[in-house]
Formats: sequence, structure tokens, C-alpha cells
Amino acid sequence: MLTWLVLVYVVLLLVFGGGGTPAPISELICQVLAGLALTGWVALRGPEQLRGAKPMWWSIALIMVIPLLQLIPLPPALWQALPGRDLLRDSLALVGAEQTWHPLSIAPQRTLEGLLALLPPLLAMVMTASLTAAGRLTLLRVIAAFTLLSVTVGAGQLASAGDGPLQFYIGSDTGVLTGFQANRNAQVDVLLIGLVALVAAWPEQAGRSRAALAALGALALLLLLGAFLTGSRAGIALIPLTLGWCLYLVRDKQLSQSALFRLRNLAFAAAISLGAAAAAWQTRPVQQVLRRFDFSGEYRPDIWRDTLYAISQYWPVGSGLGTFTRVIGPAERLEAIGPVLPNRAHNEYLELLLEGGLPLSLAWAGVAAVALLALVRALRGGTAVPRSHAVFTAGTLTIVTLHSLVDYPFRSMALAGLVGVAAALVLVPPTRSGNLKS
Repeated sequence: MLTWLVLVYVVLLLVFGGGGTPAPISELICQVLAGLALTGWVALRGPEQLRGAKPMWWSIALIMVIPLLQLIPLPPALWQALPGRDLLRDSLALVGAEQTWHPLSIAPQRTLEGLLALLPPLLAMVMTASLTAAGRLTLLRVIAAFTLLSVTVGAGQLASAGDGPLQFYIGSDTGVLTGFQANRNAQVDVLLIGLVALVAAWPEQAGRSRAALAALGALALLLLLGAFLTGSRAGIALIPLTLGWCLYLVRDKQLSQSALFRLRNLAFAAAISLGAAAAAWQTRPVQQVLRRFDFSGEYRPDIWRDTLYAISQYWPVGSGLGTFTRVIGPAERLEAIGPVLPNRAHNEYLELLLEGGLPLSLAWAGVAAVALLALVRALRGGTAVPRSHAVFTAGTLTIVTLHSLVDYPFRSMALAGLVGVAAALVLVPPTRSGNLKS
């Protein structure tokens, strides 16, 4: 029952968590689901399976502590002395409230919303950590199956040309494959993570059976095609790295097969891929994707420049989690102002520096160090974590951290949930307890 609860929760998080802050109803659904799942998890004695999970608890504490501190009211003399508070002080002075106590965050409600948005993915991490090795393997298989389902949904989106019941979010990218996510960049990350999950979930079968290997290759090609049809430039650039982790995992399995069989399969797969590419080259979806590699009119450098200026205004304490839209407006240069206010910095690291300053940056660096140390130990076989699980974690973190240079995957509950699942696999070795039904 415990495994079933985790499986259902993670799938629902992937379905409803792809909208981000522009979709508050979906985020609310995820938070309600998290409350229900937490109740069931405690009732099924899930916390009892987390003995020796100190690295995970320390990571969660580091993630939560700074946003919590940003919500503590401060006396007027203290918060007014913080960098970047001049506009806030002048605004409150208009209503005679400049001498009231105020938190470090310039928009406490936004910071509270950002803090609550962390709870569903953190719960996914904790619940995954409580699973046995068999339960974790099943979870990887379910994640892979979900991504294949999302490609099917995306095919319907392409067929309807962005107009139909399969467009789940208002203002989402239209005419491309987005699946259950609100935009192409989130979807491509889901598909690439699903590709690693697919390979990590069936490595033994692929090594023993030619039929299983062929089926695995066909499904992998389907996910790669879906990733291309999202039209995400960064996601397409990440495909070789994703395949690298997949090959790293299966290389030992492939060594047990004859060199002739390997070459024949590679030639067959290459022929199919080249034939499919030649047939699809002139189709509308493919041409639409190729046109995106014309980088004229790229807006990200302007946002990054304005974000760097905003960081300098609020350094070193930051403006508060979730307050990017409140501070980027005054920081925009006149020549960069457009009809739409940027909702994100399109770089997680710059947005982290702006909202959290030095304290949150150090906290996240600590989390990254803990996760990286656990991952390296797992890849080297120094823990009870299966090799395939460690490779899934490595692939997931590679995809998300690199894509964060030009986008904001951590702001999606669905992607943050997958990161939480990946981190749990290496931070907490699988439980060997048999007193719970998986």
C-alpha cells in the first residue's frame, strides 16, 4: 500500500504540477494532494522507514530555513536599513505605515506562496526515501510510463494545432508538444528525465533479451522524437548528455552480447532514425522547431542584465523568495521595457541570488554539496543504492541544473518533484524492512 500511495502521488504531481505560479488552481490542487498524501503516508507508517535519513533531513532544513527567516517581522529601524528597501519605505510612508514592523521579504505574501510551493516536491522526496528498492524501481517504471503517455497527449496537441481540449493551460506554448506541462521547456525536461528512467528501470531485461532491448530502443526513440518536437532549443542541446548517461548505464549490459549483434542493432536503429528524419524533414512541426534556432530577437540577455542590476540593489540579503516580479519592474532599463512584464529571470541561479541573496545561495550550495557527495558514493558503489538508481539521479540533476542556466525548471512543481525523487534515491539508501507491504 505504501508504494501505491507514492506512485499515485508522484503521478498526480506530474499531471497537475506543470503550470507554475501562473496556474494557481493547479498549484492549490498539488498542495491539497500533498496534505492528503502526507496523512496517508503517516497512517501507513512511512516515517518508520526513514531511520538514518539525516542527509535528507538536513537538506530539507537548509531549503526551508531561509524563506522562513524572510517571513519574521523586523523592527522599522532594522528592515529600513536593509539594501533595496527605499521604495518599500516610501510606499508605506504614503499611508503612514513606514514605522510598522515588516519582514525581510518585500512581499511576504509572495514569499509564503513560494514556501508553500516547496512542500509538494519535498514530500515527494520524503515519500520516495521511505520505499524499498523494489518500490523505487516500480516508481522509475511509472515515471517512464507517464512520460510515454505525455508524448501521446502531445501528439494530440500537435494534431489539433494548439486548439482543443488537450491544451491544459491558458497561454501555454501552442502548436508544439507540451504534454501535461505549461510550456515546452518543462516538457522537454520531463521527457529527458523519463528517458533516463526508462533505461534505468529495465537494464537487466535489456541486457538479457534482444526483444526487450529492441522494445527499449523503440520507446527511447519515441521519447527523443517527442523531446525534439517540443521545440525547446536548450532541451534539444541536452539530448547528447542525456544519452551519455543512458549509455553509461547500459554499457556493462551490452558487453555480454556479441559485437556483431551490437553493430547490427546500431545500424538498424540508425537506418530507422535517418529514414524517419528524412520523411519528417519537411513537415510543419519539424520546420517550426528548426525556425526556433534563429536566435534573432532573443530576449533573455536583456532580462539577465536587468536581473543583475536588481541583484546589486538587494545584495547581500535578497528581496525575498517569490518576489522577482515585484523587483524586476523598477530595475528594467527603458530600452528593454516591453508589453509583458517578465515573470522569471530565465536563469535559476540569478533568480536565486536576487530573491535569497547570499544566505539562500549558501543554503542551496550546502544542499548541492550533500547531494553530490551522496551521488558520487552511490556511483562508486559505496552505498546500498543500486547503480541504475544512481544514474537516474545523475541524469536528472544534469538535465535540470544545466537547463536552469536559461530557464526555471525548479519553479515547476512537477519538475521539482522529479528532482526530489532523484535526490531521495541517493540521499537515503533503500530500506530493507519487510514489515510493510510494498
